[in-house]
Amino acid sequence: MVKIGIISDTHDNLPAVDAALERLEKMGVRLLLHAGDIVAPFTLRRILSRGFEFKGVFGNNDGELLLLSRVARDQGAVLTHQPLVTDVGGLRVVVLHGLSGLEETKSFVTALAKSGEYDLVVYGHTHEVDVRKVGRTLIVNPGEACGYLTGKKSFAVLDTERMEVEIVTL
Repeated sequence: MVKIGIISDTHDNLPAVDAALERLEKMGVRLLLHAGDIVAPFTLRRILSRGFEFKGVFGNNDGELLLLSRVARDQGAVLTHQPLVTDVGGLRVVVLHGLSGLEETKSFVTALAKSGEYDLVVYGHTHEVDVRKVGRTLIVNPGEACGYLTGKKSFAVLDTERMEVEIVTL
């Protein structure tokens, strides 16, 4: 069984980041997908220090894009502008943060899923958990790791063999 960690909207909340990373390690996750709003390079360094394979996108609150890019590159991680289209264990995956509006974001994500081009669509920005299937495409928003807007800190773990998602609350 291959497990993928999915996290978003960490917003420099280091205690929450540390708690999430510890749980992800215990769950046997090796690949971490980040759907944006890491915010500062020190948070990215903390995430990458755990040795996960890392693929992610910038969010609307990520400020120091050049330094974030350099930190990622120096650690062999992938961090880019959205969308990130990648292959994960034979699955075609698209990772994005979101569009300017929340409803706009949800509509866009649904349209991506309806296209049938992807096995998995990962997004953030709304700070709300969203796990659903549209056709054969699985959509995952892990909610917010920071807990700033909803008061709930969460991330997701995807079992790629079963295509089942577990939402983990911190």
